[in-house]
Amino acid sequence: MPKEDGRYRVAILGNCCMHGEFVAAALKAEDRASLVGGFETDPRRAPALSAAIQSDLVSSGEALLDDPDIDIVALACSPHEKADWAERAIAAGKHVFLNKPFAESLESARRIERAVAGGNVQLVHDIGIHRAHPVSARFLDAVRSGAFGEVIDYHNAWGMTLSADFALGQHWPERLDPAASSGGGELTNLGCYAIDYMVALFGRPQAVQARTRGYWSVYAAANLENHGQIIADYGDFYAVLAAGKQPMPARSGEGVAEALDAANWHNVIDVQFEGHNVVLMPYAGVINYDGMALSEADWLAGYEHRTAFRDLTDAIETGVAPDSDATVAALGVEVLMAAYRSALEEGSRVALPLEDEANPLIGETGNCA
Repeated sequence: MPKEDGRYRVAILGNCCMHGEFVAAALKAEDRASLVGGFETDPRRAPALSAAIQSDLVSSGEALLDDPDIDIVALACSPHEKADWAERAIAAGKHVFLNKPFAESLESARRIERAVAGGNVQLVHDIGIHRAHPVSARFLDAVRSGAFGEVIDYHNAWGMTLSADFALGQHWPERLDPAASSGGGELTNLGCYAIDYMVALFGRPQAVQARTRGYWSVYAAANLENHGQIIADYGDFYAVLAAGKQPMPARSGEGVAEALDAANWHNVIDVQFEGHNVVLMPYAGVINYDGMALSEADWLAGYEHRTAFRDLTDAIETGVAPDSDATVAALGVEVLMAAYRSALEEGSRVALPLEDEANPLIGETGNCA
């Protein structure tokens, strides 16, 4: 429960790929969050996390878990470490704010899901972009309420466009780590947003087919994909996803600030229903409903957007699991693992649910592109 001032004391564990810094920035905007500690051993990432939380880091993750004054542990460590730390945090009675990607394998994702089910704490999967933008968050709620009727077609293209000479290996070297650590390439890193949004909308598909491409040289050298496509069969319709990073030859000399500028993001959600059609480009201010352009103010009239942290604190106080909980997150990982298996098998159809919980990329020597 919160302290007397109504604020929850939060510690950030990890800063993989700068995500601990992103979490710190998000939590500083929450009036019920108080950042009180952090931990990161990687010398490339520790100083920036310390600066982000405006405090010295502790010497071990266990020190955070043992601190009785800490209410919530925010996990922003490497994907392959999240199951271990989530289990430890839950065993220590800490609520968990788990930043994406959820885990490096379905086995790890289900470990987290079981730990939450067997514990007495709440966990929220902090997976932004689609859920974090009020325009697409409102659409998610409306579709699930039946406001638009039956879906007949769904497309989501989501990616980041970067200059062709962007020094990815310098700025985000973790993105090129082997799948055993990272989980995979950009279908894991960026694709998880699109997958999560799809399964939040429609649940588990019947089957998945996928293709991946590692045409950007830095990804090809690491045997990882920088782009991928997924076709999810929902019986009455297909959901088609495309996600990844695109190097743009017309641009050069850009750094992290430009890469994180939403003007350089490409997120298009295009959905047809039996009696309606909707096209959203949340980060470009485009909302088209039944062929008519709408303003963001009109689209959001009367809608209250809830952040991941708000979902977590509400869950703590009501006992009702967050909308973005471990079960939905594990389902997203299951779809991702099925997509990687399909890509390795030249786009074969992979039925769900999966029995094999391993990441099919781990142990593979060839690129799945």
